[in-house]
Amino acid sequence: MSYGYKIVVGLTGAVLVAAAAVLLTGAPASSTSDVFYRSMWGLAAGAGVVALGLAVYGLAYAATGKQRAQEAVRQSAGSTQRPGQYTPDRLDMRPVKPVKFWYNLALISVAVIFVSSAAGTGMELRAFLDMPARMWEFSTAMASGVFQVPDEELQSAWGSAFDAMLESVAIAWIGTLVGAVFSLPCGILAARNMSTLSVYIPMRFILSIIRAVPEIVFAVAIFIPLLGVGAAERGGAMAGAFALGISSIGTLSKLISEAIEGVDPGPLEASRASGATHAQMIRWAVLPQVLPEVLAIWLYRFEVNIRASAILGALGAGGIGRLISPPNGLFGQRPYPWEEIGITLFVIIVITMAVDQISAFVRHRVIHGKRVRQKKSRGGGGPARRGDPAGDPAPDEGGPKAAAVPV
Repeated sequence: MSYGYKIVVGLTGAVLVAAAAVLLTGAPASSTSDVFYRSMWGLAAGAGVVALGLAVYGLAYAATGKQRAQEAVRQSAGSTQRPGQYTPDRLDMRPVKPVKFWYNLALISVAVIFVSSAAGTGMELRAFLDMPARMWEFSTAMASGVFQVPDEELQSAWGSAFDAMLESVAIAWIGTLVGAVFSLPCGILAARNMSTLSVYIPMRFILSIIRAVPEIVFAVAIFIPLLGVGAAERGGAMAGAFALGISSIGTLSKLISEAIEGVDPGPLEASRASGATHAQMIRWAVLPQVLPEVLAIWLYRFEVNIRASAILGALGAGGIGRLISPPNGLFGQRPYPWEEIGITLFVIIVITMAVDQISAFVRHRVIHGKRVRQKKSRGGGGPARRGDPAGDPAPDEGGPKAAAVPV
């Protein structure tokens, strides 16, 4: 397909999309859905701009047709072979430049869909342009609450934020422990190299169902009606912990099963050859290989659950979220108490970062092991002395004075 035909195809497609979008604005769905109506007008506007641009580019391309034809004639005349001249074959030809027509068309389509989505959701460019100034205003208001000497009201805000955040950490810890206890056996049953198909397929199906349901749905639809809503003494914390625990089972079991499926098969074959039972094979051939990775997965899930507990708290499942969620939280007041909001966000960020650093340290220690420094041997007895042909040189005679070894 020549370049001119590609321009014609792109222009025709843009015009057709714009026309179809305009026609769909009169469809019955447009009268019942404002989002669909605005999206179609946004799609029509985006496709129209693309069509206009392609039309201008096509006219410019057509205007240079005579010059391109003359250049082609000149190149063909210059390539006439003289007698005795070397004739290049295919291996001597210059590589063909990759065609970017479909790539550029895909980028344009993404841009058009973006414009349509922005129009359908009612986004305004003016609000986007005003956002930096408003962010600076709100940030200074929140920072004034964090970096000033607290009075009685702000002291109460600091205490409430710390108490609620520690409650969120406790909820996340309980949920992670619940998920860890059940995820290891479920992960073993869901591993293809550890289970038969009669066990593997149903377990995978059950874990897929658990992962398909977000923890928010578990909390709102099941555990908050069963256990209560609000602060810890009213059952909200327990509802959040169990929602995170059930959701963690699906995710952790999948990751653990994939880790088990990737173990070295050598120890498994050796344990089978020695007559070990299935439980013994898991204990002595599988768990030693995957346990560091499993512990790292559990710690990472703990970090995720801390963030998720803040979201569940906004729904009444306890934790820091209940302080900021409307109608009784900070964002339910008018005007917004930006100083108290800044204190709450500061506490969330500091405690979350601290937990992340501790978890990262423990995870690195579990995976890579501890590195200790060997002490330099003293000048006592031992084979490693000068003049001992069977021993190594003494540490003070040029040998290694210390070494870091993993244990």
